[in-house]
Amino acid sequence: MRNIMGILILFLLLSNSSFAQQSDGLAPEATAAEVEATADGSEVPFWDIPNLEEAFINAAPTDRKDGIPVGELGVDGGDKAMILALAREIADNKHGNFDSFLVAYQGKLLFESYYAHGRINLPHPQASATKAYTSLLLGRAIQLGYLSMADLDKPLVSFLKDLDPTKFAEGVEKITLHQALTMRGGLGITKEQQEEFEKNPAALKGQGLVQTLLGHTKPITLASQRFLYGNFNPTLVMQVIDAVVPGTAKDFIKNELLEKMGITDYGWGTDISGLPEAGWKTGITSRAMVKFGKLALNKGKWNGEQLVPEAFIAKATSRILTTGDDDVFGGGKDVSNQGYGYYWWNADLKYGNKSYFSTSAQGGGGQFIVLIEALDLMVVVTAHDNDNSTLQIIAERILPAFVQNSNPTMGGINVSQDRTPVLEGPYLGQKPPGLTAIPFAPGIVNTEHRELSGFFSPDLKEFYFIRHGGSYEKHALVVFQNINNRWRESYVMPRTGRPVFAPDGNTMHLGKKFIERTETGWSDVKSLGAYFEDIRIMRLTSSSKGTYVFDEAGSEDGDGIIRYSGLINGRREAPRPFSKAINTGKFNAHPFISPDESYIIWDGDRESGYGDSDLYISFRQQDGLWGEAINLGDNINTAAWESTAFVTPDGKYLFFNRNMNKDNYENVDIYWVDAQFIEHLRP
Repeated sequence: MRNIMGILILFLLLSNSSFAQQSDGLAPEATAAEVEATADGSEVPFWDIPNLEEAFINAAPTDRKDGIPVGELGVDGGDKAMILALAREIADNKHGNFDSFLVAYQGKLLFESYYAHGRINLPHPQASATKAYTSLLLGRAIQLGYLSMADLDKPLVSFLKDLDPTKFAEGVEKITLHQALTMRGGLGITKEQQEEFEKNPAALKGQGLVQTLLGHTKPITLASQRFLYGNFNPTLVMQVIDAVVPGTAKDFIKNELLEKMGITDYGWGTDISGLPEAGWKTGITSRAMVKFGKLALNKGKWNGEQLVPEAFIAKATSRILTTGDDDVFGGGKDVSNQGYGYYWWNADLKYGNKSYFSTSAQGGGGQFIVLIEALDLMVVVTAHDNDNSTLQIIAERILPAFVQNSNPTMGGINVSQDRTPVLEGPYLGQKPPGLTAIPFAPGIVNTEHRELSGFFSPDLKEFYFIRHGGSYEKHALVVFQNINNRWRESYVMPRTGRPVFAPDGNTMHLGKKFIERTETGWSDVKSLGAYFEDIRIMRLTSSSKGTYVFDEAGSEDGDGIIRYSGLINGRREAPRPFSKAINTGKFNAHPFISPDESYIIWDGDRESGYGDSDLYISFRQQDGLWGEAINLGDNINTAAWESTAFVTPDGKYLFFNRNMNKDNYENVDIYWVDAQFIEHLRP
């Protein structure tokens, strides 16, 4: 019955003259003169463009070779009839005055539509969505080393060298980049003061604007540094960008952000200071908005290049604070818990009995880039209606089209639906262990077969391990992925080495080889290079500084050695063995170095141990040398074989392997234990 209704709806849509799904797939385009008229970010020329005679609807967007992969709605995901029914209502102005409506899913643009003033190549006024782009621009400066993540907590004035601090009002040094990015700078400037300042525009050029604001504001206090939208905060951030990057902020926007993503048709206005606007007065196309959303969903990567640090994207799109106001722009009954990151809004969107966290760039009049990471879903809207309810529409009309018809993937790996365990919550929904090691996820991860090398991704949303047995005739890398708060199992690839993540989560070490995350999943297997080709590496781990720590498989009678290779001025040094503090006894193997390089855990066979190979830890001392090996004790080590340790990225738990049958290594399980013992052992 549902299929019949869908076909009927689709027939009615296509037969109605109020919009057209054009058979040639050619979306409406603005003339060159119309595009040129919007180049300064001004809104007036845009509104002079006549309305489309009929809406353009395309459920199989054209590949314009613009860096946006395309697919077909219904074939590549989503309920086609449901989305087309919504598009029909938008064309009939039942949801406000839309200019465009696009949907991307799992990295592909599946639906594209234009109404009223919308044109595929015409920059649309963005209003406050500009703030989200300014945030990403600051992230780009961090990626290139002009700022650091630590600088976010430094006084904003420390980056502006042309200011006279003797003329500052009280407390301005309390304004940090972090506070300005979360609308909590705390400036107290009246409208009358602002109008008076603007009578002398020459005094506001360059950093003169900041000097004026900081010299005339009311004192900056804890009480004043509350969430107050706008209040010159984006202007302050753009001033810092202009001060730290080479050249001008205007050139930096063009060369280091927009052109990197192939965005050439845009308008970006100029502030009274002479710097680019930071909070409004920009214009970009709807497809360019898709690109910004794609950059955020891909954790700052564009075509394999890290344009913005992943850590910055995580901050920018997270709920750093709640605004205390659920009257969300674009909201409704299924939209709640409004929050704010770094110029990105967020809210919970409810469908059925579940809520989905959304983060969004938002601009007055109805400009939205809405991201729902749990579904790998993006919705882009441009409009000219301040009373629209875009977020409610997404919750009520778009979520059902993708929740009910989804084929979830993560990292480009298809998830097997028929073998999905019902597991919710962190750590596969398992009850945390104490100081005595216990099996991890028995019957789910651990079976009667061989499970090895368990480790989590840095965001704790992926758990990888090796399995041999059952449906896996050969050793296979398997993953459980947290998709929409539910863990699902799938196959990744044949085993290569003992896999483990680098701290950044973008590289997976595979012994002397590695793979890297790409926009579509994992890269081909690559080699570490000449230094490592002739070493029989079983497991290699790395620190946040890029130091490699790895083993060398020895002969059957027990020799084996653990080595390290650091980065010196960006160059990889030749591997060297650790001292006897670590390389003593037999079968020293499978090392794990902490991200901060304060300790190393490995397994080895020593006369002082409990039987077979035990787990040991060595701490780096104040003189930089490594301390004597410490056995992890009988809460972890037994007469069986313990090996291949991994401490979770949050530092809470230690994972390791234990042989369950002394005479048969085909039954190995993954154990976990509370990692607070590390601090108890630390000298």
